[in-house]
Amino acid sequence: MDRLTSYFGISPDLITDLVLANRILAYHKVLDTFGHISVRCHVKSNGVDEDCYLQATYHAPSLVHTQDIALFSVRTGEPVDPEEKRKGALERHIHAGLYRARPDVQAVLHCHAPILVTYSILPNAESKTKLEPVIHVGSSVGRHIPIYEIADKFGRNTDLLIKTAELGDDLAKVFIPTVGMVLMRGHGATIASKSNVKDLVHKGIYAVINATIMRDATLLAAATGGVVKPLSDGEVEACGDWVSAVHRSWPAWVAELGLSKDEHL
Repeated sequence: MDRLTSYFGISPDLITDLVLANRILAYHKVLDTFGHISVRCHVKSNGVDEDCYLQATYHAPSLVHTQDIALFSVRTGEPVDPEEKRKGALERHIHAGLYRARPDVQAVLHCHAPILVTYSILPNAESKTKLEPVIHVGSSVGRHIPIYEIADKFGRNTDLLIKTAELGDDLAKVFIPTVGMVLMRGHGATIASKSNVKDLVHKGIYAVINATIMRDATLLAAATGGVVKPLSDGEVEACGDWVSAVHRSWPAWVAELGLSKDEHL
């Protein structure tokens, strides 16, 4: 972290928040050992003037520390620091591609939460299996949740991973301004925040809770002849982004990690 703060001028608080975000999302089972989260920043220091993002190097989210955070270029998806030799996340181009396409996006999360993967392999037309917001705190990912189909452009012989800039740009095309989350068929989900990394943690946790509730409600409806009633466009808009709620949630999420006062992140 010392070089990030002293040479590149990155805020230590931003780095700490990103480390905590990794651990909180792992604790809540949003991230497994392969998921990742990033936060945007602009570096103007020591001859560098570039749009960048912070992301952990190749570590499981639950084990991320401040020294594991590296600086990547939005333009290339590669490390900004020529001294950075550590392996980055294999799918870091998810983040770079979305930041390039959406200047308003400030933080990006990619996860493989099983419930979201389940909805990614179901039909996404006007069907009863389409994932939609059904609870007010789940509205922040948007009313419409599309499914990205990598095979549409790259065929059925890929490993489904977003490992290149071309793949990252293709995924980013699905993120029109009204979309906050995209499911990725057979793979997972990518979620964006226009606010900050704390807001993105909120979105990630409640995206999984919303999907779980919708699955349970769908099963009950099938057994009883009922109908699942999603939020309307007007209700989603009225619920807003729930950014203000993060100030209440964040300290509780950090406390759940059980960090001691002397523990260094």
